[in-house]
Amino acid sequence: MPNGHGRRCCRQVLMLLKTPSFSFGKFRIETNFNSAFFEAVAPRIQKGEQKREYSEFSSRMAYVIPKPTRTDEPLPYLPQDIVLPKTNETIVLDYYKDSDFEDLYAIFKDAVDEGQTYPQETMDKDHFEKYYLSHDVFVARNPSDQKVIGSFYVKPNFPGRSSHICNAGFLVNKSFRNKGIGEVLFRKYLPIARDLGYEGSFFNLVYATNKASVKLCRKLGFTEIGTVPKAGKMKELGYVDALQFYYDLTTLKETM
Repeated sequence: MPNGHGRRCCRQVLMLLKTPSFSFGKFRIETNFNSAFFEAVAPRIQKGEQKREYSEFSSRMAYVIPKPTRTDEPLPYLPQDIVLPKTNETIVLDYYKDSDFEDLYAIFKDAVDEGQTYPQETMDKDHFEKYYLSHDVFVARNPSDQKVIGSFYVKPNFPGRSSHICNAGFLVNKSFRNKGIGEVLFRKYLPIARDLGYEGSFFNLVYATNKASVKLCRKLGFTEIGTVPKAGKMKELGYVDALQFYYDLTTLKETM
């Protein structure tokens, strides 16, 4: 929103626009704004409203990334049964389906409420869909009831000529943690991202307190390329740094 001087200018412009026509030098300006426009806009300017709703921006970055997937055909190896090395239990890795939405949103909401992994402080369902489901999303299901127990998205980290570098966000249902699901999803993410056509993976914001993710990045051979000081203000810990990791997917040998 504009500052005090800017708001005064805006109010003057509004007064002009509310008239059917006005003179500007030798020109005659005809206006065509209806009353609904002024009812919606004028109070915001006249009151000097400084804030916009958080949810308006919660799913956006500093640029717009095109939505379509990078592949025209589904990955041929999905769905895939995976045996968890820790527990010998089987999970099913597959593409996200619309019927998974409520399960996935509940898991994401838990992660946001915990405040240790994702930067968002809150997110409604509409903006969760725009943020998490905007590109390719994969889920791990419990084969006994088809409930989602884990997930990750894959999408470009940057637009245009840098869109060959991707990013991912991981979720594990808190009732199924400590079973090795996170590591399995992390390992599967790399060949899937490569097979989707990406050439590199870049994690912008891995909080230093997210020890599981930091450990996995280092274990799987990511290059640690930087630190963002005081990148997150955590619920109980205050400010913490964030680490940045890169993986060159063109060097990956693993297959699905």
